[in-house]
Amino acid sequence: MNESTRDPGRTLPAVILIGVGVLFLLGQIFSFSFLGAFWPFMVIIPGLAFLYFAVTGRRETAGLAIPGAIITGTGAILLYQNFTGHWESWAYIWTLYPVFIGMALTYVAQKNENRDALKAGQGLVRWGLIAFVGAWAFFELIIFNGGGAFGNFLLPALLIGAGVWLLFRQNTPSKRKVFVPEKPKHMNGNHSSDDLQSRIDEALAEPDEPKII
Repeated sequence: MNESTRDPGRTLPAVILIGVGVLFLLGQIFSFSFLGAFWPFMVIIPGLAFLYFAVTGRRETAGLAIPGAIITGTGAILLYQNFTGHWESWAYIWTLYPVFIGMALTYVAQKNENRDALKAGQGLVRWGLIAFVGAWAFFELIIFNGGGAFGNFLLPALLIGAGVWLLFRQNTPSKRKVFVPEKPKHMNGNHSSDDLQSRIDEALAEPDEPKII
């Protein structure tokens, strides 16, 4: 059976089992607790398997990139939180899921030459990143107070800036456009006078009809 006819439904579980077995073997060799330190890889490996078959397979298997991106992204988030202990980051880090889906959708759209799906995927990536940065700044600098003095002064500065902007906007005279309806062509003074003059000239130029006695 060649690569083009390989069934991902049968190969995917085999790849996952091999990857998990290799990680457990490394834990035995180097004497570390796999479940304690690297258990998020049990989530990452299945996601990577989905991504592998999405990239190496045919167009029909390109859709596997979407679950692959979601699963792999979740594993990466768990790996970061497991090493840092910053589990409260779930309050805002979930905003990365539109980014994961958008990246996968962009890949699928490029492989299938779908422009509409490509625009949708790029939009998810762009707005997902904006939401993540905004949520990160709000929670880390204000709620979690991770920014220290900067975080303490950020909210008052934003409120003062918003108030100054509103005052400046109210005091600025608004330039509104006045709508002046256009006159119809037959109501225009120049055109009406020209038409009247031409009719008079035509009437004067016509010969008088002979009177019948």
